Amino acid sequence: VRRAVRGCVQPCSSPSRLLSSLFSFVPIIEWLPKYNFRECLVNDLIGGITTGIMHVPTGLAYASLSRVDPVYGLYASCFPAIFYVLFGTSRHTSLGGMAVVNLMSGIANDNIMHMKATADTIVSTNGTHPADLTPIQVASTLTVAIGIMQFAAGLLRLEFLASYFSDPLVSGFTTGAAVHVVLAQVDDLFGITSLPKASGPGYVFRRSWDIILAAVDRPNHVAVLCSIVAMTFLFCGKEFLSPFLKRKRLAVPVPYELIVIIVSTAASVIFDFQHNCNAPVVGFIPTGPPTPALPVVEILPDCIVQSLGMVVVTIAVHISLAKMYAKKLNYSVDARQELYALGASSMLGGLFSVYPVATTLGQTAVNVSIGTKSQMSTVFSCALLLVIILWLGPLLEALPMCILASVIIVALQGMFRRCDELKSYWRISRTDLLVWIVSFSATVVIDVMEGLAISILFALLTVVFRSQWPKWERVLGSTNSENNQQIQEDASLPCSTVCVFRFDAPLIFTNVERFTSKGKKTVDERDEQYSGNYREIKVEVR
Repeated sequence: VRRAVRGCVQPCSSPSRLLSSLFSFVPIIEWLPKYNFRECLVNDLIGGITTGIMHVPTGLAYASLSRVDPVYGLYASCFPAIFYVLFGTSRHTSLGGMAVVNLMSGIANDNIMHMKATADTIVSTNGTHPADLTPIQVASTLTVAIGIMQFAAGLLRLEFLASYFSDPLVSGFTTGAAVHVVLAQVDDLFGITSLPKASGPGYVFRRSWDIILAAVDRPNHVAVLCSIVAMTFLFCGKEFLSPFLKRKRLAVPVPYELIVIIVSTAASVIFDFQHNCNAPVVGFIPTGPPTPALPVVEILPDCIVQSLGMVVVTIAVHISLAKMYAKKLNYSVDARQELYALGASSMLGGLFSVYPVATTLGQTAVNVSIGTKSQMSTVFSCALLLVIILWLGPLLEALPMCILASVIIVALQGMFRRCDELKSYWRISRTDLLVWIVSFSATVVIDVMEGLAISILFALLTVVFRSQWPKWERVLGSTNSENNQQIQEDASLPCSTVCVFRFDAPLIFTNVERFTSKGKKTVDERDEQYSGNYREIKVEVR
């Protein structure tokens, strides 16, 4: 306790320490005065404009996963990122919509709205009528709740928890969550409205059946045609045209999603898809910045409970990506400061009518490939988004919803390709393969939140199993005995008078019995094999 108190008081003990602590908490104060405009400005400008263009379609599309109107996707891609610039230490990460996190926020939004509706029914019987709660209020409060938890994780120094999320766990969980994302968008692909909602364990199968019946009974043919054309264009562009252009050394990626949105919006305006074809469109988009509003304190405790899964995913993805690119590009990131940055960006960004955000995989990779040098690229990206928010938003009102669904589904192909990792897991570690299968199956069959909890629990259990029943091997002179693991290289074998026993785990109380029995078995076997040329070996465990 004394050390903790000293750590909190020490920064205020002198002006120099206070200034140093301020610089470490707000890194932009340190790096902005040293910014090299000649070397960095061009790359940051190109990277910022490119990622800003990419944020427009993804922000609009992922809003539907969070159960809010598309315009709030523009706000979510802009305001939290501005605050991350002030507090973040990673030079390349870009905050915005992420399919898995937005799906989880949509589920949490539905749960809280359902609980609120139930509470309102009970209260209304007593003669009082509380104020109505809107989905964007829930989403903004969820964002603030996530920020509180992320900031608290930084204060409690819990950045080490990210190491518990192994690659098989994250890969299996995100692939399973991608199945839910696809099912959430299929109704928009077919232009189906008024599809009954389903939730809970096994709801994937119920929703799939409802979609099949509705797609056969009442599909919107214009929406289906637009979806097919859009997905074909996006897939062919990314799979065939982009590699060709990359071989021609085109550094800036082609914004296929933006091209699809512009063309489809123009077609929708010309042919009036909404009225002539009854195709769902984005609808009214207000101009001007959102009015800042405080979170709904009444539902904040419920939001904190519902946000736990999102906090886990955002921290694990952000820390792993930030460290990976920092190591690749030879600079350092402060994991604890990153938790503060995530928390501050979510808490402050949540005041501007946004949905929960996370580190975007595509935009971050584009930042790296273009060669951005700092978070100044995010400033240019947010400036572009502000222009759209302030003046150009109404131009997107006629955008068909099926186009946004197509953008989401094509963007998920990278997640589904992670199924190819099963081959490598089969060769390298059957335990990791089992972790992937359990994570994927639990997420698909049960639900996203419950699937994440089961995935983490099972992964931790495998750590216990590996320490309690670890691999072991014994080598008796120049001949292998019946081993748990065979050694094939003859050069690694000791001479005939040496016995080697290897135990692949630290010696703890859970595996001491296994160590003793296998060690004694090794000694006994060597005694039988070299009885005429043997000096007694004792294995003793204390």
